[in-house]
Amino acid sequence: MKTIKLNIKMLSYLAAFLMVFTFAACDDDEKSGGNFETASLETLISEAEGLIATSVEGISAGDFKPGAKKELQEVVDWAYWRINNSDKQEDLVDAAVKLQRYIDIFKENTVAVAMPWIQQKDGTGIQISDNIKPVFTESFTIETQIYAVDLAVLDYSNNLFATEQDGPDSGFVIRYFSDGSINLNVGTTDGWKDIKTEAGVIKAGEWMQIAFVNEITSQKLYVNGVEVLSQTATYLPGADKDFIIGNGPTWTSRAINGIVKDVRVWKGARTASEIADNKIAILDGTEENLEMFFPFSANLGESFKDVTGNYTATLKGNIEWIAEPPVIVLDKTNLTNAIKEISDFKAAVVEGNQDGDYPIGTIAYIDGLIVDANDALANQGRQDKLDEMAETLIAKIALINKMLVADTDGVFIDHDNPDAVGLRITPNYTPQGDYTVEFNVKVKSLFGYGSGEFFNNGTYGIWVDGYTELTEENVLSAGGLWNFTDAGDGWQGPKAEALTMQKGVWQHVAIVHDNTVLTTTLYVDGIAKGVQEDIGAPNNSGWGEMWLGNGWGKMDGYMKDFRLWDVARDAADLDADIDGTETGLNVYFPLDRVSGVKFADKTGNYKGDMRGISWNVIED
Repeated sequence: MKTIKLNIKMLSYLAAFLMVFTFAACDDDEKSGGNFETASLETLISEAEGLIATSVEGISAGDFKPGAKKELQEVVDWAYWRINNSDKQEDLVDAAVKLQRYIDIFKENTVAVAMPWIQQKDGTGIQISDNIKPVFTESFTIETQIYAVDLAVLDYSNNLFATEQDGPDSGFVIRYFSDGSINLNVGTTDGWKDIKTEAGVIKAGEWMQIAFVNEITSQKLYVNGVEVLSQTATYLPGADKDFIIGNGPTWTSRAINGIVKDVRVWKGARTASEIADNKIAILDGTEENLEMFFPFSANLGESFKDVTGNYTATLKGNIEWIAEPPVIVLDKTNLTNAIKEISDFKAAVVEGNQDGDYPIGTIAYIDGLIVDANDALANQGRQDKLDEMAETLIAKIALINKMLVADTDGVFIDHDNPDAVGLRITPNYTPQGDYTVEFNVKVKSLFGYGSGEFFNNGTYGIWVDGYTELTEENVLSAGGLWNFTDAGDGWQGPKAEALTMQKGVWQHVAIVHDNTVLTTTLYVDGIAKGVQEDIGAPNNSGWGEMWLGNGWGKMDGYMKDFRLWDVARDAADLDADIDGTETGLNVYFPLDRVSGVKFADKTGNYKGDMRGISWNVIED
């Protein structure tokens, strides 16, 4: 009996276990969706799988964007999981709604017809991945189509494409200017070597083909299939800088305002006939020696591969994808009104040499402003530039009214004022024999700059040592001078020791070069402070101007009585009283009377232009 009771007890436990297992199995059946309606979701899954199977991804207009099929497949996989893991009908209904939405998104996820409009802002451009750099170490050709919305320049030039590197001068840059000239520039072991076309080659508002052929020892540039520039120079690749389209990697404020397409890089030098044929050729990316090809004909987002799949373009800054070149509608009202206002102002101007008169040359200066404004009115294609010109004209009226004839103690170059550049003197002049440069200078401060230039023409000048961090050591190390000169053997020239220049005191500075004995002497207040032996006259400068108070670095202080002689003056004759008619005197700006914004020197051969600086008027 005991054994029978035990077996009955065991059977009771087994029955209970089977009941629990049965309920659990039924629960699993419900979770698997076995009792739910799945036909609607399965129909959508079939539609999605059909789209994935038949759709073509690519970078041409009408293609599905790269990665779109993968995104839809992930949603399909999730829908399958939902069928097998739902515990209520609502989950499947929700899955169908979501899958339908992703199918609709996929159908719209095609590459749109578009081109990148590179808008002229600092740092804007298209950066190409670093792996393109080795291609530029051997012969290569770059082709592109450019549509310049306008030719206005943000900073110096419009860089179409570049790898330019400063220090050492290396890489290349193809750039155009506001007058429509285009420039080919390559770095070499001897510095930058460049050549430039006449004005009018590049035109705004039309598509133009540009091709740059670099055979390492020579370069050519083609516009619309026609050779426009050619030079012989041994090119030095820019190893440390990116390849940028529509700007440059070093001076990033030289962005174009334009649209680019069909950017191609070829290995080797393309011939003139090949370049001409490529102007209208349609490529598929498999052509022999075609290394990189970005059609830029469809909106691919901010980062994407080229046709070959080997290179990546990344859009930087202010770039907009557009289907057609923009139609610019300009409002010229502000500029038209400003021209009338300054013309009316000019009619009331009376020039003279007496205190309170408008300086001689004021009317000519206003005429120049009006000519520039009318040129902008006729040719400027950007609204911001038109409005900027209007604001400038009105500001010039206020400036002219501040520059009435009066005695002045030189000009003031304010280092803290970003609009104060310096006194620009044209034309440039580089002496080729004996010479003397002398002037009076009063330093306001040596703080805030590493070096501040008193004078610079591009191949010789004088700077003062400053400091950027206020420490006792820096203060005691400042105030030295260097007459830097490029005379064929690198930069050289005499120096004056620290603390030579004092703040708040007028001091006379001079450099005297004797080309017979090949020495240059640096004087301060008539005392020789440094001598450089075995030094010739400076190389001819490529600059178009000379500068007082600036060049590569702006000073902080006052300058007057600038003289440049074609003779080596004796120390006793420095800072002598003169009237401007002396033999050997080439340039003379006394700067002792307010003469307006633009004015001639005493010899009548040179022009001064006050670039944001002010007259140091002597108060009664």
